[in-house]
Amino acid sequence: MATKTILVPMSGLAATPAPLDAALTVGNRLGAHIEALHVSIDPRDSVAYVGEGMTSAMIEDVMASAEQEANERLKRARQRFEDSCSKSGVTQSDDAGPGDKATASFTKVVGREEDFVASKGRLADLIVAGRSDDADDLSPSATLETALMDTGRPVLVVPPGETADHLGTTIAIAWNGSVEAARAVSAALHFLCEAEKVTVLEVEEAGKHGPSAEDVVHYLAMHGVTASKRDIRVKAGSVAESLMSAVRDENADLLVMGAYTRSRLRRLIFGGVTGDVLKNSPVPVLLAH
Repeated sequence: MATKTILVPMSGLAATPAPLDAALTVGNRLGAHIEALHVSIDPRDSVAYVGEGMTSAMIEDVMASAEQEANERLKRARQRFEDSCSKSGVTQSDDAGPGDKATASFTKVVGREEDFVASKGRLADLIVAGRSDDADDLSPSATLETALMDTGRPVLVVPPGETADHLGTTIAIAWNGSVEAARAVSAALHFLCEAEKVTVLEVEEAGKHGPSAEDVVHYLAMHGVTASKRDIRVKAGSVAESLMSAVRDENADLLVMGAYTRSRLRRLIFGGVTGDVLKNSPVPVLLAH
């Protein structure tokens, strides 16, 4: 399926230029329309975080301050959007461009970002999101988790500072036979067909079932993609650490994998590979759940 619509949240973790720049780069390559979504917090919601016993004057001051901050954030986001479009040569338009010409639009709304991402994301072919650059932040943001769990769409997660200029030249696929991994491969077919090198990393996990890495190589060959396979055996450390080591060995600039292939309870008990990869991956990760 062709990727013609890309959604990129600009608030929260995506306040850095990396996700927007990556979305515009990918959009240029695919001739897609990029919608930059900026969500401002409703000033009335800020009062709930302050506490009880406030006078009406104090409430008005809090709301006025929140509204001023929201307006400043909106102004910065719009300027960043315009600068990035100009730099990437993407035309600003509310509609898709003719032929394979990329276009981009800026949408501003008021509310909770995860709510709008859940709704708008379901009609996007690809969602591009950022991740925190805080080493102490061990969990994905509400927006990122919503994009992965509640839209049914593939999500490209971009590390801080990544421009995605060479994204998809060398691709690594984390394969464990799961439904989620299969969906990720399907979502990445356009990138896989254009890649110079594709390696299927078969992750050895207890209880794994489904097609093998060799089956994936054969499937990709039917789509005109030449790929090789490599077994990843976890001897020390976590699955994610072994996977990241293999990604570096392959000099990959894009990792394709299924997201949250374990149940929520098993993730709480044993930890989750997806979360570890999101925290530590040096390259963009294309995920599907």
